Amino acid sequence: MELDVLRYASKISSLAHMHVMRTIKPGMKEYQAEATFLHHVYFYGGARHVCYNCIAASGRSGAVLHYGHAGAPNDQTVRDGDMLLFDFGAEYCCYCSDVTCSYP
Repeated sequence: MELDVLRYASKISSLAHMHVMRTIKPGMKEYQAEATFLHHVYFYGGARHVCYNCIAASGRSGAVLHYGHAGAPNDQTVRDGDMLLFDFGAEYCCYCSDVTCSYP
């Protein structure tokens, strides 16, 4: 049963990452990518929480370790051609997933 819950947490996180990739556009804010992920894992997967502070970084911010906290919020505008780094993971029934991806 534990393995099934871990697989489920990973599956809903992966599906939400793919949804973010399809919907993010130049001109959006990084926090909108995070909000899209949060909505997707809760609305479609029932995951009310994430395992850690989400990192949604575009451009140079992808090189900042643990970008996305109060000192470096996910508030930059995504520009056309930016490299994007997303580190999001859903928590489901106290089991965590950790999915990081980057793409142009």
